[in-house]
Amino acid sequence: MVCSGMLASLAGETAAQDRDLNFDRRWQSLAAGGYDPLTIPVDWYDHVARVPGAERPFEVSSPTDAGIAPSALAAAAAWAKGQNSTALIIARSGRIVFEEYWQGTGRDTRFNPQSMAKTVTALLIGTAVERGEIGSVSDPVERYLPEWRGQPRGRITLEHMLWMAAGLEQGDGGMGYAVSPDNPLVRHSLGSDYTRLPLSLRAVARPGIEFDYNNQVNQLLGIVLERATGARYETLVSKRLWEPLGLRDAAMPLDRDGGMVMTSCCILSRPVDWLRIGQLFAGRGMVDGRQVVPAAWIDRMTAPSPAYPGYGYQIWIGDQLVGGEPQPRPGIVPWQGERFAAPRMVMLNGHGGQRVYVLPDKQLVIVRTARDWPDAWDDAVLPNVIWKGAE
Repeated sequence: MVCSGMLASLAGETAAQDRDLNFDRRWQSLAAGGYDPLTIPVDWYDHVARVPGAERPFEVSSPTDAGIAPSALAAAAAWAKGQNSTALIIARSGRIVFEEYWQGTGRDTRFNPQSMAKTVTALLIGTAVERGEIGSVSDPVERYLPEWRGQPRGRITLEHMLWMAAGLEQGDGGMGYAVSPDNPLVRHSLGSDYTRLPLSLRAVARPGIEFDYNNQVNQLLGIVLERATGARYETLVSKRLWEPLGLRDAAMPLDRDGGMVMTSCCILSRPVDWLRIGQLFAGRGMVDGRQVVPAAWIDRMTAPSPAYPGYGYQIWIGDQLVGGEPQPRPGIVPWQGERFAAPRMVMLNGHGGQRVYVLPDKQLVIVRTARDWPDAWDDAVLPNVIWKGAE
C-alpha cells in the first residue's frame, strides 16, 4: 500500500521536475529590475548564442555627393532626437551619409531590434529554397514538422506562415500580451524551450485568408529551417547573412545551454549593421557587388500578400494605417500621419520603434533605434523628410 506521505513526496518530485528553473530565475530577475519581456536590456540575457560576422568597413559619402539636402538631414535628426531615439543612420547607394547616436550610445553599442529579426528569418528561407533544402514555399509544413503530419495544421504551407496568415492560434491562453507568469507567451519567452509552445498551436482558421501577426509562427519557420538544413539557426544567420554582408559579431538569446535561439526577436547587434540588411531590399539581394540573396526572392518577399496588402514575407510594404489621431503606443500595424512620399516602401518593424526604412527608387536606407516608445510616433516623418530632400 502506498501511504499518503509517499504520494505527497512523489507529487512533489514530479512538480519539481516539471518546474522550469530558468523561467523562475528570469522572471524574478525581470521583476527585480522593473523590466517586461519587451524592454529587456541587451546585457540581461544569460544564455546567448554567438553569431560570428566578418566585419567590413562602411563607405561614407558627404550629403552633397549623395545628393541629399543638409537641411533634410538636420530636420530628420531633430525629430528623431526628440522622439527618444538612440540612433539615426542614413545611407544612399550603400554609403553612409548621416550617423548620430544619443542617450550615451555609439556605433559599437548593441541594441535589440525586436521583430525586425523576423525579416531575417524570411531571408534565410529564401537561401534554403535556392539551395534546394526547402522544396518550395508551397510545401505543406508537415513535410518539416512530422508532429503535425495528417492533421489540418500540417497542410498549412510555408507561404501561409511567411504571410502571417497561417490560421493558427496565438498561444496566449486568451491573455494577449499581459505581463504575468500565468501567460503562456511570457512563460515561453522566458522559459527553457522555444519549441514547445509553437509546436502545440492549434489550427483555428482557414490558412491564407486572414492576416494575424503571430510571433510563434516565425519560431515555427525557424524550426523548419533547422530541420531542413541540418544546421543551427544562429549558424545560418552567420554563414548566409552576417559574414557575407560584412557585419560585426552579434548574439541571439537561447532558451537554455545547447538549446534553440528565439528567431522572432532579439538579434543583439549594432544599428549600423542593419543598413546592409536594408540594402538587400534596395539592391534586390545584392550588396557591395555580391548577390547574397536571390533577386527573385526579394521580389517575392516584397509582393503584397492576399491576406493584407501592407505585408509580404515577414516584412511590411507600402502604406499602413494612414491618418486619424496619432498613436502614443502603436499596435502591430504601423501608424503614419500621411502617405509615404516614395512610390515604393519597405519597412522592417520592431517593438519600441526599431525601424529600417528602405526607399528603393532612390537607393535610400534609414535606420532608427530606441530603447522604448516616445510619447507619440509617426512612421511617415523620417522617410518622407529624407525622400523629399534627396535629388
